[in-house]
Amino acid sequence: MRKAIYILIGLLLLPSCLAVAYSTGWQIIHSGDFRQTIVFFFVGFTSYLIFFLACRKPLRTYLVGHELTHALWVFLFRGKVREIRFSGQRGQIKATKTNTLIALAPYFFPLYTILLMAAYFLASRWINFGSYYRLVVAAIGFTWSFHLLLNIFIIRRGQEDLRISGSFFSLVLIFLFNVIVLGLIMAFVSKGITFKSYLSMLTRDVVRFYTAIFRLVNFGNPRG
Repeated sequence: MRKAIYILIGLLLLPSCLAVAYSTGWQIIHSGDFRQTIVFFFVGFTSYLIFFLACRKPLRTYLVGHELTHALWVFLFRGKVREIRFSGQRGQIKATKTNTLIALAPYFFPLYTILLMAAYFLASRWINFGSYYRLVVAAIGFTWSFHLLLNIFIIRRGQEDLRISGSFFSLVLIFLFNVIVLGLIMAFVSKGITFKSYLSMLTRDVVRFYTAIFRLVNFGNPRG
Protein backbone atom coordinates (compact mmCIF):
# COMPACT_ATOMS: atom_id res chain seq x y z
CA MET A 1 0.00 0.00 0.00
CA ARG A 2 2.82 2.39 0.88
CA LYS A 3 4.57 1.74 -2.44
CA ALA A 4 1.31 2.37 -4.32
CA ILE A 5 0.93 5.73 -2.58
CA TYR A 6 4.47 6.76 -3.54
CA ILE A 7 3.84 5.73 -7.15
CA LEU A 8 0.61 7.78 -7.19
CA ILE A 9 2.41 10.83 -5.78
CA GLY A 10 5.15 10.36 -8.37
CA LEU A 11 2.57 10.30 -11.16
CA LEU A 12 0.94 13.46 -9.80
CA LEU A 13 4.35 15.17 -9.76
CA LEU A 14 5.09 14.42 -13.42
CA PRO A 15 3.32 17.60 -14.65
CA SER A 16 5.46 19.54 -12.16
CA CYS A 17 8.57 18.04 -13.74
CA LEU A 18 7.47 19.24 -17.18
CA ALA A 19 6.48 22.67 -15.90
CA VAL A 20 9.68 23.18 -13.92
CA ALA A 21 11.86 22.01 -16.83
CA TYR A 22 10.04 24.33 -19.24
CA SER A 23 10.10 27.31 -16.88
CA THR A 24 13.77 26.89 -15.95
CA GLY A 25 14.87 26.41 -19.55
CA TRP A 26 12.87 29.41 -20.75
CA GLN A 27 14.27 31.66 -18.04
CA ILE A 28 17.85 30.58 -18.74
CA ILE A 29 17.55 31.20 -22.48
CA HIS A 30 15.83 34.58 -21.98
CA SER A 31 17.97 35.72 -19.06
CA GLY A 32 19.49 38.60 -21.03
CA ASP A 33 23.09 37.70 -20.24
CA PHE A 34 23.25 34.17 -21.61
CA ARG A 35 26.23 34.90 -23.88
CA GLN A 36 27.97 37.11 -21.33
CA THR A 37 27.72 34.83 -18.28
CA ILE A 38 25.60 31.71 -18.42
CA VAL A 39 27.39 30.28 -21.45
CA PHE A 40 30.51 29.92 -19.26
CA PHE A 41 28.52 27.71 -16.89
CA PHE A 42 27.89 25.34 -19.79
CA VAL A 43 31.53 25.59 -20.87
CA GLY A 44 32.45 24.32 -17.40
CA PHE A 45 29.73 21.68 -17.60
CA THR A 46 31.02 20.43 -20.96
CA SER A 47 34.60 20.41 -19.67
CA TYR A 48 33.73 17.91 -16.96
CA LEU A 49 31.59 15.93 -19.42
CA ILE A 50 34.70 15.41 -21.55
CA PHE A 51 36.70 14.47 -18.46
CA PHE A 52 33.93 12.08 -17.39
CA LEU A 53 33.90 10.30 -20.74
CA ALA A 54 37.68 10.19 -21.21
CA CYS A 55 39.07 9.57 -17.73
CA ARG A 56 38.64 7.37 -14.71
CA LYS A 57 35.66 8.30 -12.55
CA PRO A 58 36.70 10.07 -9.29
CA LEU A 59 34.39 7.86 -7.23
CA ARG A 60 36.26 8.42 -3.97
CA THR A 61 35.74 12.18 -4.20
CA TYR A 62 32.10 11.61 -5.10
CA LEU A 63 31.65 9.16 -2.24
CA VAL A 64 32.98 11.60 0.37
CA GLY A 65 30.59 14.29 -0.85
CA HIS A 66 27.73 11.80 -0.98
CA GLU A 67 28.05 10.68 2.63
CA LEU A 68 28.75 14.19 3.93
CA THR A 69 25.54 15.35 2.24
CA HIS A 70 23.62 12.60 4.01
CA ALA A 71 25.18 13.80 7.28
CA LEU A 72 24.33 17.45 6.59
CA TRP A 73 20.70 16.66 5.97
CA VAL A 74 20.54 14.50 9.08
CA PHE A 75 21.65 17.61 11.02
CA LEU A 76 19.07 19.75 9.19
CA PHE A 77 16.36 17.39 10.44
CA ARG A 78 17.82 17.56 13.95
CA GLY A 79 19.19 14.06 13.92
CA LYS A 80 22.59 12.84 15.06
CA VAL A 81 25.25 11.11 13.01
CA ARG A 82 26.67 8.12 14.84
CA GLU A 83 29.24 7.04 12.30
CA ILE A 84 30.48 7.71 8.77
CA ARG A 85 32.45 4.90 7.21
CA PHE A 86 34.33 4.66 3.90
CA SER A 87 35.53 1.37 2.46
CA GLY A 88 36.84 1.17 -1.09
CA GLN A 89 34.10 2.50 -3.36
CA ARG A 90 31.41 2.27 -0.73
CA GLY A 91 30.32 4.48 2.12
CA GLN A 92 27.94 4.15 5.00
CA ILE A 93 26.39 6.51 7.49
CA LYS A 94 24.68 5.57 10.73
CA ALA A 95 22.27 8.19 12.08
CA THR A 96 19.40 8.56 14.50
CA LYS A 97 17.02 9.80 11.81
CA THR A 98 16.22 9.04 8.20
CA ASN A 99 13.52 10.00 5.73
CA THR A 100 13.04 10.43 2.00
CA LEU A 101 14.86 13.77 1.79
CA ILE A 102 17.82 12.56 3.85
CA ALA A 103 18.08 9.45 1.68
CA LEU A 104 17.85 11.36 -1.61
CA ALA A 105 19.74 14.55 -0.67
CA PRO A 106 23.07 13.55 -2.32
CA TYR A 107 21.26 13.11 -5.63
CA PHE A 108 19.86 16.65 -5.80
CA PHE A 109 22.00 18.70 -3.40
CA PRO A 110 25.33 19.44 -5.17
CA LEU A 111 27.55 19.79 -2.12
CA TYR A 112 30.76 20.78 -3.92
CA THR A 113 28.88 23.32 -6.04
CA ILE A 114 27.26 24.84 -2.95
CA LEU A 115 30.62 25.03 -1.17
CA LEU A 116 32.20 26.75 -4.19
CA MET A 117 29.34 29.24 -4.42
CA ALA A 118 29.60 29.97 -0.69
CA ALA A 119 33.37 30.46 -0.97
CA TYR A 120 32.92 32.86 -3.88
CA PHE A 121 30.16 34.76 -2.07
CA LEU A 122 32.38 35.27 0.99
CA ALA A 123 35.51 36.10 -1.01
CA SER A 124 33.63 38.61 -3.18
CA ARG A 125 33.05 40.74 -0.09
CA TRP A 126 36.75 41.62 -0.19
CA ILE A 127 37.92 40.67 -3.70
CA ASN A 128 36.80 42.17 -6.98
CA PHE A 129 36.90 39.24 -9.40
CA GLY A 130 36.20 41.38 -12.46
CA SER A 131 36.61 39.41 -15.67
CA TYR A 132 37.70 36.37 -13.63
CA TYR A 133 34.08 35.99 -12.57
CA ARG A 134 33.52 34.01 -15.76
CA LEU A 135 36.07 31.47 -14.54
CA VAL A 136 34.11 31.18 -11.30
CA VAL A 137 30.94 30.55 -13.29
CA ALA A 138 32.74 27.91 -15.37
CA ALA A 139 33.99 26.25 -12.16
CA ILE A 140 30.45 26.19 -10.81
CA GLY A 141 29.32 24.54 -14.05
CA PHE A 142 32.19 22.05 -13.76
CA THR A 143 31.20 20.99 -10.24
CA TRP A 144 27.50 20.75 -11.09
CA SER A 145 28.38 18.55 -14.05
CA PHE A 146 30.40 16.39 -11.64
CA HIS A 147 27.34 16.14 -9.40
CA LEU A 148 24.90 15.32 -12.19
CA LEU A 149 26.96 12.89 -14.25
CA LEU A 150 28.32 10.87 -11.34
CA ASN A 151 24.87 10.61 -9.81
CA ILE A 152 23.54 9.22 -13.10
CA PHE A 153 26.49 6.82 -13.19
CA ILE A 154 25.89 5.68 -9.61
CA ILE A 155 22.10 5.38 -9.94
CA ARG A 156 22.49 3.14 -12.97
CA ARG A 157 24.54 0.77 -10.81
CA GLY A 158 21.67 0.52 -8.31
CA GLN A 159 21.31 2.39 -5.03
CA GLU A 160 19.59 1.39 -1.80
CA ASP A 161 18.74 5.05 -1.14
CA LEU A 162 16.16 5.00 -3.93
CA ARG A 163 14.38 1.94 -2.60
CA ILE A 164 13.30 3.61 0.65
CA SER A 165 10.45 5.44 -1.07
CA GLY A 166 10.43 3.43 -4.28
CA SER A 167 12.58 3.93 -7.36
CA PHE A 168 9.91 5.64 -9.48
CA PHE A 169 8.97 8.25 -6.88
CA SER A 170 12.62 8.82 -5.98
CA LEU A 171 13.67 9.40 -9.59
CA VAL A 172 10.79 11.83 -10.16
CA LEU A 173 11.77 13.76 -7.04
CA ILE A 174 15.46 13.75 -7.97
CA PHE A 175 14.70 15.10 -11.44
CA LEU A 176 12.35 17.77 -10.07
CA PHE A 177 14.74 19.01 -7.39
CA ASN A 178 17.77 18.96 -9.69
CA VAL A 179 16.06 21.21 -12.21
CA ILE A 180 14.97 23.60 -9.46
CA VAL A 181 18.51 23.65 -8.03
CA LEU A 182 19.86 24.38 -11.51
CA GLY A 183 17.48 27.32 -11.76
CA LEU A 184 18.61 28.63 -8.39
CA ILE A 185 22.25 28.30 -9.45
CA MET A 186 21.43 30.31 -12.58
CA ALA A 187 19.84 32.97 -10.38
CA PHE A 188 23.09 33.06 -8.40
CA VAL A 189 25.43 33.45 -11.37
CA SER A 190 23.25 35.51 -13.72
CA LYS A 191 22.39 39.18 -13.47
CA GLY A 192 19.33 38.60 -15.64
CA ILE A 193 17.65 36.19 -13.20
CA THR A 194 16.87 36.83 -9.54
CA PHE A 195 15.81 34.29 -6.96
CA LYS A 196 12.49 36.08 -6.60
CA SER A 197 11.76 36.28 -10.34
CA TYR A 198 12.81 32.66 -10.90
CA LEU A 199 10.63 31.25 -8.13
CA SER A 200 7.72 33.52 -9.05
CA MET A 201 7.71 32.46 -12.70
CA LEU A 202 8.32 28.85 -11.70
CA THR A 203 5.26 28.84 -9.44
CA ARG A 204 3.16 30.52 -12.13
CA ASP A 205 4.15 27.97 -14.77
CA VAL A 206 3.46 25.00 -12.47
CA VAL A 207 -0.01 26.38 -11.70
CA ARG A 208 -0.63 26.91 -15.42
CA PHE A 209 0.35 23.33 -16.24
CA TYR A 210 -1.97 21.82 -13.64
CA THR A 211 -4.78 24.20 -14.61
CA ALA A 212 -4.43 23.17 -18.26
CA ILE A 213 -4.52 19.48 -17.29
CA PHE A 214 -7.57 20.03 -15.10
CA ARG A 215 -9.41 21.83 -17.92
CA LEU A 216 -8.44 19.09 -20.37
CA VAL A 217 -9.73 16.35 -18.07
CA ASN A 218 -12.86 18.33 -17.25
CA PHE A 219 -13.50 18.97 -20.95
CA GLY A 220 -13.21 15.24 -21.64
CA ASN A 221 -15.72 14.47 -18.91
CA PRO A 222 -18.46 17.14 -19.19
CA ARG A 223 -21.22 17.04 -16.63
CA GLY A 224 -24.74 16.33 -17.68
